[in-house]
Parts: sequence; C-alpha cells; structure tokens
Amino acid sequence: MISRNSCASFLLFGNVASILLLVHVAFVLPKSISSLALHAPAPTAAAAACQRQRLVSIVTGASGFVGREVVHALRRDAATSSSGAPDCKDEVLCLVRGRRVDEETRYWDGVSRRDAQDCAIRVMPYEMCDGGQTLANALEYAYGGSSSSSDSDDAATSSTKCCVYHVASVFGPTDDHRQTALDNVRGTEEVVKTMSKYAPNIKLVLTSSMAAVRATNQPPKNGRWYTPDDWNTMSQLGTNWGSSYQWSKTQSERRAWELCQQYDVPLTVLCPSFVFGPPSDGVMSNSYSLSLVGQWIRGESEVQSRLCVDVRDAALAHVRAGTSDAANGKRYILSSEARLSSLDVGKALAEIVENSGIGDASSIRCDTLFDGGAIKIGEREVEASELLEKDLGVVCRPTEETMRDMAKTMLL
Repeated sequence: MISRNSCASFLLFGNVASILLLVHVAFVLPKSISSLALHAPAPTAAAAACQRQRLVSIVTGASGFVGREVVHALRRDAATSSSGAPDCKDEVLCLVRGRRVDEETRYWDGVSRRDAQDCAIRVMPYEMCDGGQTLANALEYAYGGSSSSSDSDDAATSSTKCCVYHVASVFGPTDDHRQTALDNVRGTEEVVKTMSKYAPNIKLVLTSSMAAVRATNQPPKNGRWYTPDDWNTMSQLGTNWGSSYQWSKTQSERRAWELCQQYDVPLTVLCPSFVFGPPSDGVMSNSYSLSLVGQWIRGESEVQSRLCVDVRDAALAHVRAGTSDAANGKRYILSSEARLSSLDVGKALAEIVENSGIGDASSIRCDTLFDGGAIKIGEREVEASELLEKDLGVVCRPTEETMRDMAKTMLL
C-alpha cells in the first residue's frame, strides 16, 4: 500500500519533471533546430525559381509580320528574365490558322535549334471568328485546365501569369471588305469574352492602329498633332476597303475597352502607324510592308512618305506593355513623330541598292505630289515619344535606319 506521504512525493516529483521537460522544449530544442537549419542544404535552383509565376504569352496572328516579331521579342525577353528552372519555364503559344500550324512549327523548331533560349514555343491552331473556341483551348492549356470560376483554380492561376497579345486582323483588299471589317470586330469581341473566364488573372495587349486614332485628312482634336486622346470619327463601313479597315480598327478598339471594363480584364492598347523594318531572322514573308518596299526598290511603284514605326520597336513595346502593370488601362501611339519625305526615304533605299550591287538605284522613283494631308510632311504629326520612353522604355529608331536595315535584309 502506498502512503499518503508517498503519493504526495510522487506528485511533487512528477510536477518537477514536467517543468524540466517544458524548459527543455522551450530553450534547448530551438537552439538544436536552429543549428540543424544552419547546416541544411540550400533550396535548389528549381525550387527557388518556382517562387515566381510562370509566364505564358499567347500571340494571335503569330505568323504575320508583326506577330512573329512579337514572338521573337518575347523569346529575347525570356532569355534575360528567366531563371532557367525547367518547372517554371516561360512559354509562348503561337496561334495561327490551322493550315499554317505545321509550317510555323517547323519554323520555330529551326529557330530553337539555331538559337536556344529559355522559353518554350508551342504552335496551336486559331480561327478569329469561331466563337472563341481555339483561344479557349489555348487558355485551358496555359492554365492547366482551370478557370477562375472553378474551386480548384487558385493553385493553377496563382502559379501562372498569362498575357494575350491580340495581333490578328485582316488587312488589305478582299472580295467583301465590309464583311472582313465586321469579322475583325467580332474577332476582338470573342477574344475578350473568352478571356473573361480567367479575369482578373490575365491581361490583354491589343494591337490597334493609327487608323483608330484618325481618318485620312481628319484634323487632330487639339489642332496641332494627334495624341492618344484622338479617335477616328470619319471612316465609314462599306465605302471602300481602306475605309472599312479603318472603321474596323476603331470599332474593334472601342469594343475592347467596353468589354474589358465589363469583365474586369486588364487592357493595354498599342496604336502603331505603318510598320516597316527587317524581320529578326531575315526570313521574308508575304507581308504588305515587305512587298511595298520591294516595289519601291525595283522601281515598280513610287516611294511614298509614310508615318511609320520599326517592327522591332513595335514588338518590344508589345512585350513591355504585357509585362508592365503600370501600362494597364493606357493607350499608346507607336510611331515616329513626323513623316520623312519620300525623297529622303528613296535616298536611304538607293544608298543600300548601290552598296549591294543588286538592282538599279536610278530606277527608284518618288511621289513628290503628296504633301502629308492634314499635317504637312516634316511637321510633328503625333505625340508618342515621351510616353513610350517613360512608361515602356521604348525609343523608336529613325525612319532612315529602318529603311536601310529593311533594304539590307531584302537585298543581301
């Protein structure tokens, strides 16, 4: 039998032991754990990299003159920003028409073999007016099959950041320019509505146009030059293919602003003037810009004075707009601020023709009758440089440099 005194001694001993145990847990173990932590291996590069969001860029019209250059710019940007961790590798989805998928896949496979970059390229089919189905397929791939409306969305969307660059639109004469214009608008509407499923964990960069800023001979709102506050109020649907195209770019952009606000999709709009310049890899395409300059060099048509932007600067502006939250809700004009005369453009082209020994520089002819329209050639036509450099860090190169580089690529 245990006496009352023995029980008391036992309880006292137990309490003391418990206290000692608590002291050990509170003061000794943390030091041991800290010591172990100091000698623990550092996180792997892949683990560290996965602390950032994986960036998936989706480019519609990726096989076009501007679209393909945007993809090249995205690859270059990934090379400077990527950590190299395979689990967090950035990816670009090139959306092209179904019949172009195999050709474009071969193109990018060749580029990747020549110039390995830490950015994966995947070519996928895209139709501009299919109810958003092909874009939805690309978005499902980008987000791993999740959308923000599902309960399982958080992990997928928090680990992936997605930006859609909607470059695709039809430019040029068609059998039914009125319907073509309506399709351009419908295509933009479908893009925003399809993206809305993932809002606000997604962003849209819309390639609009100077055609949405002003119509031919439309005077600027401030009476001096065009700014991002100007809108084309004169172009009409159905007048001719040029007017229908200008109307479509204006209406497409207006609808994008309306729908993005409605669905809470962050939006940045870029309004390039006429896009010239050399393709990054020197590969020629059926681009209207390339064919036009080819005609000028061969003397098949007169050199024109055009307000323009270099395709390399336009592509860089797209990438910067897509990765900058400060650009959300803003509209930018992408352009030199004044036209170069046709004589100066012709001189730059003739210089390259003469140096290359290919072609006849004397055959180059210039249109000297056009004076610039509402704003004369040589005068400031747009307000663009300050905002582009301040917000996006983009400085547009001189038109002479663009034309020389373009001619070199085409001739050499």
